[in-house]
Amino acid sequence: MAMRRSYQQIIAGLVCAVCVSVAGESILRAETDDAVRPIKTVIEQKFPGMKVLRVSKTEIPGWLLVESDSDRVENYMYVHESGRYVLSGALFDIQMGRNVTQEYVRDRQQALLAGMDTSKTILLSPMQSKLERPVLVFDDPDCRFCQQFHPEVQKLVEAGVPVAVVLYPLVRTHPDAYRKSVAIWCAPDQAEALGRALMSKPVMGEVGACSHPIDENIKLGKRLGVNSTPMVFLPNGQSFAGYRPASEVLALLQIEAQQK
Repeated sequence: MAMRRSYQQIIAGLVCAVCVSVAGESILRAETDDAVRPIKTVIEQKFPGMKVLRVSKTEIPGWLLVESDSDRVENYMYVHESGRYVLSGALFDIQMGRNVTQEYVRDRQQALLAGMDTSKTILLSPMQSKLERPVLVFDDPDCRFCQQFHPEVQKLVEAGVPVAVVLYPLVRTHPDAYRKSVAIWCAPDQAEALGRALMSKPVMGEVGACSHPIDENIKLGKRLGVNSTPMVFLPNGQSFAGYRPASEVLALLQIEAQQK
């Protein structure tokens, strides 16, 4: 296997094995920095462009989990403690019917979301909340699916569901979305500005208008594997991408829809 290919190409398959020997030196399985640093070093050397965030133990004897700068499944690797063998992709426990990697990713995502500062979101609060934690929605102001979904978000709020909107411009697809996101954040009434933007109405304002969390939002979205909008994270651990009617979201939250 050609080791000079980018790590994105190498880890695209479900499970692939590669040899990344470390000059015959055995690397012990442990959680101390001194023990895992050689693993981190060799992975970053063999997979150019990869930034290793963590190396940790797994439930499989002799194997370590290497996490890169995204919590998406394809950015996890299982490395043998010798430092020689790597498995990439999802790991399954076929006896128990578990996707071990997906479970770990979900736990990591929930930890990130639980520690999120909602003051960096646009919080749409109902008169009487039925949830302790808000539903998190990643929105791009120029995303047509976000525009279609926003009326459903408003229905969720009316039904007692707090919603925290994270402004998340997909700048490669929508070059003006970053400026609009900043303008929405800096507006006197953020919720009103968001609503206007998601109705395709003009959004005025410049990038440097005020201090804003848009860059932090982009980093968080990358960690969570958000590559399309709207992306919705529910407080019960479930998530989905794209449009869904409010009634379906309420069913996922086990909240009865209001009858009108």
